[in-house]
Amino acid sequence: MVDEGRGAYAGQRPWEDRSGRAVGTILATAVAAGVIAYVLRRSREEEEEEPANRMAKLARDWAGSDSVEAGRDFVMDKIVPELKPALLSALSEIEDIVDQAFRRIEKNIKKL
Repeated sequence: MVDEGRGAYAGQRPWEDRSGRAVGTILATAVAAGVIAYVLRRSREEEEEEPANRMAKLARDWAGSDSVEAGRDFVMDKIVPELKPALLSALSEIEDIVDQAFRRIEKNIKKL
């Protein structure tokens, strides 16, 4: 059986030490923990704000550049006219598929 009531510090608590060393240690530990928590919180806030600001600046700079305007002009002048018939054909096929599906659904509802 362990006798916890006997020993050098049996009747004392470390923070009640008259020398003040224990109180100073506890106080220093609390202050250090507070400083670490503050620094961590601050660094997380900066990490969250920084990439968003950097990305917004990059998007603004990229959208206003001449190369984007040149690319947009190329797409509208060369690629869209060639894709227009293919897009219209695909849209027509999708329309036919949707019409057939609605007819089947209508027949199934009438059978009920």
